Amino acid sequence: MTTSPETPPTAGAAGTDRGRAGSAASAGPGVASVRRVLDRLGVHTVLGRDVVLAGVWALVTIVFLATLLAAGEFYGANRSIPTAQIVAVIVLALVQHVPLALRRVRPVTALLAVAVLQAALLAVLPTGLALWTAAPVVTAYTVATLRPTRAVVGAVLAAVGIEAVGAAVGASAIVKDQLGATPGQLGATPGLGAVVEALALVASAVLINGVSAAVGSWVALRRAHDRDARARAAEGVEHQATLTRAAVAAERTRMARELHDVAAHHLTGLVVQAGAAERLVDGDPERAKDSLRSVRAQGRETLDALRSIVGILRETGDGPSGTVPVPGLGDVGDLVDQARASGAVVDSHVDGTLPSLAPLADVTAYRTAQEALVNARRHAPGATVELRLRATAGSLVIVVENDLPVSRDTSGGGGFGLVGMRERADLVGGRLDTGVTAEGRWRVRLELPVEADASAAGPSAPAATSGPGAELAGGGAE
Repeated sequence: MTTSPETPPTAGAAGTDRGRAGSAASAGPGVASVRRVLDRLGVHTVLGRDVVLAGVWALVTIVFLATLLAAGEFYGANRSIPTAQIVAVIVLALVQHVPLALRRVRPVTALLAVAVLQAALLAVLPTGLALWTAAPVVTAYTVATLRPTRAVVGAVLAAVGIEAVGAAVGASAIVKDQLGATPGQLGATPGLGAVVEALALVASAVLINGVSAAVGSWVALRRAHDRDARARAAEGVEHQATLTRAAVAAERTRMARELHDVAAHHLTGLVVQAGAAERLVDGDPERAKDSLRSVRAQGRETLDALRSIVGILRETGDGPSGTVPVPGLGDVGDLVDQARASGAVVDSHVDGTLPSLAPLADVTAYRTAQEALVNARRHAPGATVELRLRATAGSLVIVVENDLPVSRDTSGGGGFGLVGMRERADLVGGRLDTGVTAEGRWRVRLELPVEADASAAGPSAPAATSGPGAELAGGGAE
């Protein structure tokens, strides 16, 4: 902050103070901690924090000026100057921090007020001394972070112009003479010397204000970029969440339709069987008739309730009547045949006797195998697909594995097949696991619970057939 006549005005302590102010004004790791401390002290507003900042910088300036006085550097090129001049310098240096309280409320006003006080300070400084406080640095930086580029350029140029006037007045020694400085204390700077001193002070004003504003502009640009990146990320997450919700809703609607079809198919059979039994029972006919009438009435009531509640979620039925039975585990062999007909290489294995599943679990097994085979053909064309079904006393496990593609094609976007499979598995109390195995293959594994008293040969057990998918019917070792 002090220079000799042979040293450029900004080469000394001005650079040190400028760096100190820049580090204080920039947002660093300690900013959050400082704000927490201020919050505990009851300072919650922007204006309150800036008032505290102004007080802190004023204290720093007092310490700095006291150090200069103690070291004798305050007198510049002259070893003695009037007391009035010293008092004027100290007062202006301290008052210059008052506008910092408005740096974020009225940034341009604060910058211009600081520039006026800095011009007054330059006008009364002893010859050979250049003193710049943190206020010009902080206000120029703040303006650049809060205002558009055009407004920043105009404010900085105005501040430099005001400070240039102060430098010219200081070089002319008009104010210094009024403060009691003698010609000897003014220094031998008539003519060309005064011009050089004024130009040096103007150059320091341009450098300090310009560099501070440039740093502030860079910080503002960086903050805007970070805000845009966060906004784009939030939009992407929201868009993905919307697509996921839509996929889940569509899959649940599809499951509701299939639930309707399953219920209609089985309950219709229940009603027909009850009616036939009612006509054929001979022993204790009245009691049997009452019981069967109750079964038939309950079946019809259940069928009507399902049609009225779940039917509103249906899409167009698969057939004219909308009661075509949905596929199940017994139709997995047809899936294998279709996959092979489309050119895929599918190895299928069955371990154990396939059980009879509940209607919704039966549909879940089929749809999971179907989706897994379709995904394998779509994402890893030409790769060998292995389909394994393992039946135990309490569960049925379906595993579909395929080699990973050499290069993943993302042009088609991400699908929601896994979302649908997981929804179905959760609905029937099953468990779905997907991911890359230790061998580097993609695996879809579905485990469905099987009732202990389920028949080993029921409607969902595939019948023995010949053809490409016959091994699914006949069983085999994995």
